[in-house]
Amino acid sequence: MPKLPRQYVQCIVSAVSSYVNNGVLPNLKSSIISSVQLDGSHIVELGKVFFSYTDLFSHLSTEHRRLKYFEGSGCYIPPISHLVGEVDVSIKTADGPVLKTKQCFVQSIPLDKVLKKYLEIPGALNEILSYMNALDVNSEYIVLPLHAYFDDVECNNSLGSHPGKLGAVYASISCLPPECQSKVENIFLASVFESWMRDFGDDKVFAPTIALLKLLEEQGIIVDTPEGPKTVYFITGLLLGDNQGLNSVSGLVECFTSNFCCRFCKTHKSELVTQSTENCNSLRTKQSYDNDIATDDPSLTGVKKDSVFNQLPSFHVTSNYSVDVFHDLCEGVCHYVMIHLLKNCVPTYFSVSELNHRIDMFQYGACDSNRIPPVSNDVTSRRKLKMSGSETLLFVKLFGVLVGDKVPIDNMYWKLYLKLLELLDICLSKNLSVGQYEYLKVLVKEFNEMYVQTTGDTLKAKMHLLVHYATVFRQSGPFSGMSTKRYESKHRSLTIPAHATESRRNICLTVAIQHQLNLCHRFMSKVSILPQTELGPCSELLISDFDNETFVNSLPDCIRTLKCFLSPEWVQLKGTEYRPAMVLLLGISDCGGPCFGVLEAIISHSTGLVFIHSCIDLVGFDEHVHGYEVQVTDKWSCVNPLDLYDPLPLSIYHSCKGIKYVILRYKL
Repeated sequence: MPKLPRQYVQCIVSAVSSYVNNGVLPNLKSSIISSVQLDGSHIVELGKVFFSYTDLFSHLSTEHRRLKYFEGSGCYIPPISHLVGEVDVSIKTADGPVLKTKQCFVQSIPLDKVLKKYLEIPGALNEILSYMNALDVNSEYIVLPLHAYFDDVECNNSLGSHPGKLGAVYASISCLPPECQSKVENIFLASVFESWMRDFGDDKVFAPTIALLKLLEEQGIIVDTPEGPKTVYFITGLLLGDNQGLNSVSGLVECFTSNFCCRFCKTHKSELVTQSTENCNSLRTKQSYDNDIATDDPSLTGVKKDSVFNQLPSFHVTSNYSVDVFHDLCEGVCHYVMIHLLKNCVPTYFSVSELNHRIDMFQYGACDSNRIPPVSNDVTSRRKLKMSGSETLLFVKLFGVLVGDKVPIDNMYWKLYLKLLELLDICLSKNLSVGQYEYLKVLVKEFNEMYVQTTGDTLKAKMHLLVHYATVFRQSGPFSGMSTKRYESKHRSLTIPAHATESRRNICLTVAIQHQLNLCHRFMSKVSILPQTELGPCSELLISDFDNETFVNSLPDCIRTLKCFLSPEWVQLKGTEYRPAMVLLLGISDCGGPCFGVLEAIISHSTGLVFIHSCIDLVGFDEHVHGYEVQVTDKWSCVNPLDLYDPLPLSIYHSCKGIKYVILRYKL
């Protein structure tokens, strides 16, 4: 329980111990003696038995004993303090303020021990290796790729009088099965420190993390498995983070209006604002990076210092081909395009109040957890929308359904919006063929050129990064594997315990201990890394209870012969929740279009689950809305959820004209 301060744990343990020793045991002993006739010797023996049960919690009576107990079990892996420097601080005394020296520590987590315990969870290593074998990854050694992530976390009120940031480094195994990759519990804390401590130098602050990553690559860890001990090596493949964070730890300038702000190339800012294609001759290389360090002039090179992460044997920041679609597109490019689109459409085609009315009356789908906030009345004079990244993505995806009927087909700003949707479709996709490399290059070129020509505006830094997306895709694969969204969710494991305590004497140690205690609970429970199937409240149904029985012949024989069966209200399968009214992506038709079905009911039986769905007729793809126009039929069928073409469910949306649309999450 990260919200519970550790001092309260002491109160709970003391209260329970007192209740057992002074209440439960004496009352139980007296009840036995009074209800059963015992001689003196038996009473003495009984007293010895009860005495042996006194102080049951003595080994947990203090926090020191509790931590030692959990550490002795091998499940609690305590953080290690590393001295990085000293500062002079003013201390109030009776004689007035006095300067004293304060030591500054970085808290690092022994990743080798954490990963060993993680892979020793029953079935964990086998599940990972099975998934890698399915990807045709062949090696005589067990080598797993690691992603490292760095970001600053605000642990206090950022608007208060005492804001303070923590620098956090996380690590995750990037080849986990798909259903495990989005779980925050599979992201591990590597180190945490107060952000200002980087003034002592990155070589000191990141030294513990670098040492551990080198150890994992060069020596590996020995994992005890049912088949015997196995040596597993880890190689740091990518360093993830937002653009400012990556530039910072890469030794590059952090200001995106500087002459050479791009971490991938040395394109001058005068050319960057109109560039639509990647200049291969200006890409940063290890040699050019070393030369820029020797030049020692960031205004001419963009390089301030050598990155500490270049000390890793198989890693260099110039080959760190990672981008974050969430920051670049959802929190950047989408805002720029939508602001220009709204400036063009308001009030020519619709007013802000009319748009907000449609947003307010919009019928969201069964899959939508977010809601689009109302657009501010001064939106046409703003530089960005007042929306989060997730809200912006939903707004962009549904904008065509909301007001597409109001805007002419030949509107150039609308064409720019549709080009943005094409770009989002491919950047958010989880599976892309190698051939999409050329398509992405052309798409980015068309988008950047169209943006400059249509809006008359210059390209922003995040738009320039798009020209490198094709190269990043060719080197590192689909962008979904580089998303920092789940890492930012991981920040809550630090901010919640930070908010639960009033002390700031050593906040890094406080949050690190709490994080490791939560991890200890997971290791002790030995719960599988794979998400467990969960069923909602179930009801007993008969076939005759359905108004439509056209699906009966498609049911498996083992269900068709049953008199009744269980039907849960919802089911969570492999980390994805399914409910009736959600749209299932069943497959791809012979003509290349998607096959959809509306989930009507869920059947649970002894051998698994069956989804009963109504069939959907595909009218066609509406390019103006960028969605599939559909009609729901009276024909029902069933499907095994494991046979779905894509596991993520979709929704049906209704336009103001009553047309039904299904909008894909990404390119299939």
